[in-house]
This record gives sequence, C-alpha cells and structure tokens, in this order.
Amino acid sequence: MSSIIHLKEEAITLRKAGKSYSEILRDLKLSSKGTLSAWFKNVELSSQSQKLLKKNADLAIKRGLHKFNLERSKRIIKENEVARTEGAALIGKISSRELLILGAALYWGEGTKSERNLNNRSLSFANSDSDMVSAYLKFIRDIFKVKEEKIRAGIHVYPNTNLEMAKKYWSKITKLPTDRFYIVTQVSRASQNNRPYNSLPYGTVVIRICYRKLFFRVKGMIQGLTESTKI
Repeated sequence: MSSIIHLKEEAITLRKAGKSYSEILRDLKLSSKGTLSAWFKNVELSSQSQKLLKKNADLAIKRGLHKFNLERSKRIIKENEVARTEGAALIGKISSRELLILGAALYWGEGTKSERNLNNRSLSFANSDSDMVSAYLKFIRDIFKVKEEKIRAGIHVYPNTNLEMAKKYWSKITKLPTDRFYIVTQVSRASQNNRPYNSLPYGTVVIRICYRKLFFRVKGMIQGLTESTKI
C-alpha cells in the first residue's frame, strides 16, 4: 500500500510539474491512464502548473510534428529514388533511331533555326547543361558522322568567369581541343543585376557546324517531329 501511495505522490508531483499522462506513465512505469485520472481527480493545478502543462503540451506537439516531417521527408526521398530508378529503366540503351529523334528534339528546343541567309546556314546549338551538350554532340557525331574539324565551339561567359577553367571544362565535355573555343564576354541587361554570382561558372557553350545541307536536313527532321506529334 505504501508503494502505491508513494507512486501516487510522485505522479501528482510530476503532474504539477507540467508532465503529460504519457510522460508520467513512462517515467513511473505504469500502464493505466485510468489510474492517473483517479489520482488526479481532486488535484487542483496552480496557474503556474497549468502554464507548464500547456508549454509541455505545445513542445510535445512540435516534437511530434518534427518527427512526422522527418519521417515524411525520408519516405518522399525514398519514393523519389525509386521513381528515378524506374524512369532510367524505361529508357535503357537507346537505338540509333532514338538518338536521331533525341538529337532533332534537342535542336528543336535549343538550336538556331532562322533561314534568312540560305547560302550560309550553319547548325548552332547553345546550352549550359553539360549532359545536354554531350547528348547533342553524340547525335552529330554518331548519326551524321560530322568530321571533327567541322565542329567549332564558343563559350559565352560573364565578367566573373575564369576563362581557362571554362575552356578546360567544355573541352572535357565536348572532347574538343581548348584552342577550338572562341570566347564572348557578355552582360545582358536582363541578367546584369539579377543573375546570382557564379550561377553559370563555366558560361554557356555554343556548338557551330557550317554545313548548309545538314542544317536543312535537321530542319526537315524537326518538321517531321512537328507533323508526327500534332494533336
């Protein structure tokens, strides 16, 4: 009996200290909330105890939300990785025809398509995404067998760009020698005050091929894509 009385006194002390039922059950190794309800039935909590109880309850809610958010974030990250793996598996190894379509689509989105000077047209593709540039060059080299000496490259940089680093970077990506790159330094009005410092540390690369017939062949491929995807 004295043991029960001692537990009851401890429970009341903890309750007045602002502890929740769950915390008291855990600390005293009890199992019944009903027992605590009976013990606390005639216990009057001071305003200070009530404030402590509310404060601890708010903290418990925050901890619960924090734990929930952590678990949710872990679940989302895992789901994203599964989705990424499934997406990669859907592509697998691409055929020559698929590379042809991919390259035409890349040029459709990022290439120069103006036909104003019909006698001096060239394929001109610009981007800052190294993977996209690499895929485009694979299309040019593998599908059209363009000779390396016909491929010219330029780098559009900003005043803060390290030119040597930019040349070495794009040379590695494109497999073109560093002396093949011309440099254009630019500061557009739109980006002069808005572009974050070093947002494009290596600038934008431009791949240019002076080959009029190839230009119009790619334009025809884009026309084929357009006609094949009309809704």
